[in-house]
Amino acid sequence: MESDDLVHWLLRNAGPIIKYRTLRDIVNEQDIGTIAYALEELLKAPPIPEWLERLQPDFEFNALQSGRITAYENVMGKLVQLGLRAGLQPFDNRTLPFRAWLSDYPEDSAEIAFSVFLQTIVASFLSFAGYGTTQPVSNYLKSRLEVLYSFAHNPDFHSVYVDKSRYKGIPKSYDAHRLVNPELCLEQRFALPWIHDIRGIAYCNDIMENVKHREQAEVVARMILTEEYQALPWNYGIVKYGKKYYVVGWAIHLPGYSKKPEGREFAEMLLTLETMAIFKSIRKSKWFTDSLQYLEEFQSDSGTYVFPRAWLPEKTNRGYWVGGEYMAFDDRKGRKDAIECESTFRVLTIKKRSDIL
Repeated sequence: MESDDLVHWLLRNAGPIIKYRTLRDIVNEQDIGTIAYALEELLKAPPIPEWLERLQPDFEFNALQSGRITAYENVMGKLVQLGLRAGLQPFDNRTLPFRAWLSDYPEDSAEIAFSVFLQTIVASFLSFAGYGTTQPVSNYLKSRLEVLYSFAHNPDFHSVYVDKSRYKGIPKSYDAHRLVNPELCLEQRFALPWIHDIRGIAYCNDIMENVKHREQAEVVARMILTEEYQALPWNYGIVKYGKKYYVVGWAIHLPGYSKKPEGREFAEMLLTLETMAIFKSIRKSKWFTDSLQYLEEFQSDSGTYVFPRAWLPEKTNRGYWVGGEYMAFDDRKGRKDAIECESTFRVLTIKKRSDIL
């Protein structure tokens, strides 16, 4: 089937969540009545109220960033995946405390452990949800982009780590990790990109539609594609914030960079492709081309796509959305074509984001 035929197939066969997202994100349906009806059906879908209830205004570290099913990063990622966006009142009501938290965050916060990291997570998912043009989100992500660009425009990977023996007070439990150069994290302004950085930037129109900021973002994306960057550990290593040491993670490893991913890494590849398809440098890369070719291996005889069910996991208790552990859309129970609908929709979404459709 051609892409147009796959769209019509989804609209005939998918559940209310994928139908709504197909109309909104792929077709860009302009008929108000059609969208209104699809939205009404979406909001009645069982996963929506369940996940909305999990979005609670708790700003403790593990409530914002952790594998808890109630953690902000997982709930926001899932809700956007399910079709909720800025402008929908039930969603706006739930996200308001987080938008206010980011807006009111004290400027002099370098002594608060992980303050920049947590602000980045909150801003990233607000941008992902369509709040990227609001001033607090836009300004924050632009400030992060400036920091990332300061390293990415002329990256010296030999300077990323320093000799731990010159520093006192590093816990023995951190022996397996290297020490990140303190010059790269002055006042916690960590100069290496987190996966949350790139997602927030990629969905922020104030950045991606501005010539200067877009080019800076492309520079960061080009750095991420390099072998030197991909060789950095997923947990970047030890950082010194104030007088204490911590281990920070979430480097942007590209699943499929060195071999075809399977299992959960395949799911993570789908999320990463969708996020990064907006970057011209990414679309021209061997990683992106090879990944799209890999997806074609799962095309059925009828033209739809069917990924292995186990490669689209849906955790029920604990897992990371950014790691591809909450992949379901509509209720899968009793639906033999649920995975076919999800797989086909994900391929079309990636192609839409990369201007292939």
